Amino acid sequence: MKNKKLLVLPFFFLLITFGLSSAQDTTRVFKPFKVDVGINLTFPSDSKLAAGGGLFVEPRYGINDQFHIGLNIASNIIGEGDFIFNNTEATIKAQAISNLSFITEYHFNKENVRPFLGFMAGMYRRSDYEIVDNDDGTVITRRNNSVHFGLAPRIGLIAGKFRLNTTYHFTGKNITDFLSIGMGIQFGGGKINKPKRNYESNW
Repeated sequence: MKNKKLLVLPFFFLLITFGLSSAQDTTRVFKPFKVDVGINLTFPSDSKLAAGGGLFVEPRYGINDQFHIGLNIASNIIGEGDFIFNNTEATIKAQAISNLSFITEYHFNKENVRPFLGFMAGMYRRSDYEIVDNDDGTVITRRNNSVHFGLAPRIGLIAGKFRLNTTYHFTGKNITDFLSIGMGIQFGGGKINKPKRNYESNW
């Protein structure tokens, strides 16, 4: 996990550099505050586990039209999977992974359709889950909840009020890393209504 974090840190600093370089632009097109609400499709890095899904809420603030900061609040379900545990055919029951993460994003233009790069850093929590014997249904072991710091680079696209992003979550020790594909609707953040110019003659 430590090596994975080191790999994504340069991505984070690059994103900050992009944001600071555009911070001098004071010409706003979009309102600064917005909230995204949507669903995730989740794909665990462990191929023995099944895909799942979840929900997210992201309040964000645009320092300008291209550099944004905010929070990602999400809960995702990783599906169950069969494997051999202590020489016994067993099933890992579905587990919930929630997170509260700080977000930075850089939007590449000021059009209605605009791609972006982002980075998340925060705390991930895996809920309790069970490993069950496939033969008789008895619980072989119970795994307690686990909380760790995690990182997540992301890419995405905004088209009007629709938002699509792909995020890879490095979740920390004892928590499954996973890829999420998020689809959501943005509330707020619309275009600023600029005052109309008065063309009346003074004659």
